[in-house]
Amino acid sequence: MDPTIRLRLATRIHFALRRQYGEDVEVSTLLRGLPEAREALWVCAASGDAELTALAQQFTAVTAAADRAALKRARTLATAPQDTAWSQDTSGFGLTRPPVLADDSAAPPAPAGWRQRMNWLRRSV
Repeated sequence: MDPTIRLRLATRIHFALRRQYGEDVEVSTLLRGLPEAREALWVCAASGDAELTALAQQFTAVTAAADRAALKRARTLATAPQDTAWSQDTSGFGLTRPPVLADDSAAPPAPAGWRQRMNWLRRSV
């Protein structure tokens, strides 16, 4: 499906409402699906004008299809397997998970040159 079809339909609805009723419904309002957009689509459907009714039906159908496609894309991304090694230990928020230790008492050794935990407040090196 052409990704600009919603834009074209919204533009046609904008100009048709302006021509028929003198109402100025912004194209961006129609694309965002604000309450004013729903009201404009109801006016189009109830107008009795064949062009406005067809445009409202097409816009509603295309918007519903786009919403379904976006939901499907989001579900696919949410369940995507993490095949790469670096993705196994990340939360997705830029934080790495701590390594899981088999024995809680066996803490990983501190790197050489690092200060001891209890001495970090002291000024002496």
